[in-house]
Amino acid sequence: MTDKELRRLNRRELLQMLVMQCEEAERLQKEAETAKARLKELEESYERLKMKLNVKDERLNQKDAKIMELNGVIEKLQLERVGEMKENGSFADAALILDGLIKAVQKNADFTALEAPGDGNG
Repeated sequence: MTDKELRRLNRRELLQMLVMQCEEAERLQKEAETAKARLKELEESYERLKMKLNVKDERLNQKDAKIMELNGVIEKLQLERVGEMKENGSFADAALILDGLIKAVQKNADFTALEAPGDGNG
């Protein structure tokens, strides 16, 4: 409203406008208080969630550290196992060679035993 229009209003109309403005201001104040209360609730909820996430993050960090530790143990055990397999493989090779030698000696002994009786009879 312009100044000119306001001047034309009588006292009763001005008072009615003032009452309406006060009621509007009161309504807006209540809305603002409601919005502030809701904002406070949301902030508190946010802080609770933030704390819970921090706790879970810490647990995950601990679990990640444990996983890394266990992966290190697994790698160590695998390396030890590979070493054992190589070592055992050497023993197995030696056993095969020894077995071959024993068979050769046995064949030689068998061959010698077969020849000896024949030489004495003939």
